[in-house]
Amino acid sequence: MLARFIKITVVFCFTIVFSQAQATECFILYKAKKDKPLKLHLGLMQINETCTMKDIGTKINNRLNSNGWTLLQIVKANENVKIEKMKRDLGDYFLKY
Repeated sequence: MLARFIKITVVFCFTIVFSQAQATECFILYKAKKDKPLKLHLGLMQINETCTMKDIGTKINNRLNSNGWTLLQIVKANENVKIEKMKRDLGDYFLKY
């Protein structure tokens, strides 16, 4: 009986931890630019925060700025993406930053 209780408790704790880890992963589809010469790109970025985070734009802009890019627009923030399709569509800018 005690062994069964321990097993159920371990499974329950694992489920809670795993579900929270999944809930704090967000994929951001964004547009960015670089000046002189003008370059534009559409990219996908992953952050380990919720998609409803208030300063999500600041976090994305900071990552892009460190590589000379400026955030133009957040197109979409979502916890679920079709990875293979996005990888084909975005090429080099798939999870680059």
